[in-house]
Amino acid sequence: MNTLSTHILDISTGKPAQGVTVRLECNGEVVAAEITNDNGRIREFVPFLTAGHYRLVAETGLWFSATGRNTVYPCAQIDFVVGETADEHFHLPFVIAPGGWSTYRGS
Repeated sequence: MNTLSTHILDISTGKPAQGVTVRLECNGEVVAAEITNDNGRIREFVPFLTAGHYRLVAETGLWFSATGRNTVYPCAQIDFVVGETADEHFHLPFVIAPGGWSTYRGS
């Protein structure tokens, strides 16, 4: 069974990004949407991920605006693929700041 989690850290403040809307798309269709908790985390999006091309989209522009800051990035996104034989946990975090964002494969 493939599972997915994420978290968002605002490195400009060193704090988790609470209240960011993150949606999960598969083959261009939204399959789930969640909001980060007090620790900037979403522990699980859907019960399991089937094989396919996915996109995780964090609405960082709206979040920065709500916190009184501007950014040139309206969203941050991670494209990833789940294979046919995969049986993995995908932890795909976002590291954000008003001037940029990054990601990595977590555990």
